[in-house]
Amino acid sequence: MPLPKPKKNEKEDDFLTRCMEDDVMNEEYPDEKQRYAICQSLWDEKTMPMNVERRIFNVEDIELRVIDDEKPKITGYVAKYGKWSVDLGGFTERIKAGAFDEVLERCDVRALKNHDVNLLLGRTSSGTLRLTSNSVGLQFEIDPPDTNTGRDIIEEIRRKDITGCSFSFLTSEDDWKYKEEETVERTIIKIGELFDVGPVTFPAYPDTSVAVRSLDAFKEHLKKTEVKTIGKERQRQIERMYRKAGRIIFRNRQAEA
Repeated sequence: MPLPKPKKNEKEDDFLTRCMEDDVMNEEYPDEKQRYAICQSLWDEKTMPMNVERRIFNVEDIELRVIDDEKPKITGYVAKYGKWSVDLGGFTERIKAGAFDEVLERCDVRALKNHDVNLLLGRTSSGTLRLTSNSVGLQFEIDPPDTNTGRDIIEEIRRKDITGCSFSFLTSEDDWKYKEEETVERTIIKIGELFDVGPVTFPAYPDTSVAVRSLDAFKEHLKKTEVKTIGKERQRQIERMYRKAGRIIFRNRQAEA
């Protein structure tokens, strides 16, 4: 049976009440706190903006591993500062040191497997997900739940079946630059919103459609700036020609006199 989804024009409180009382939810998630977290994630997924970006990093970048303590923990890096990405479809990208600092103070971030709200691993507001911005990047530590999802992800990371990590975010400030040979570099200066982080099965190319639209806007801005510059330069040339022609006519008239 499918999990409940928010209905059109349904208010958040009404959906959460319906979700908490849903028979499938009660059967799948008997723990009330976990069930509420899933319901909240289902609501958040519906209201997530269209311009959300996702980035995926492989094991050499994120150091994904399981710490075998009394209760196993999953730890690694969501992202590392200053490290240039591969070609993301016409541009390369890096994240400036401290880009996550402000957003960590206000966002309630979820730890999800494969960005799936049904596969909840932790949450910052409950203390089961801890995020720290240090000199290297954004580090995470997850206390996975004692559920099928939690137990499976621990074993999958131990076996190195899962080696990637990803995060969903909105950019509030970035900088685009043209370099030599018409390559373009993007620096993410500040993360505006951070929605979720967590391990992913396929550490493939990230979803860069939003960034590509931003790149296209940057190129269009350059074209308009270039046109304006050319237009002003052409106007100055015409003005110089008129002034020169005026001087020639004036000299000719003096000579005739």
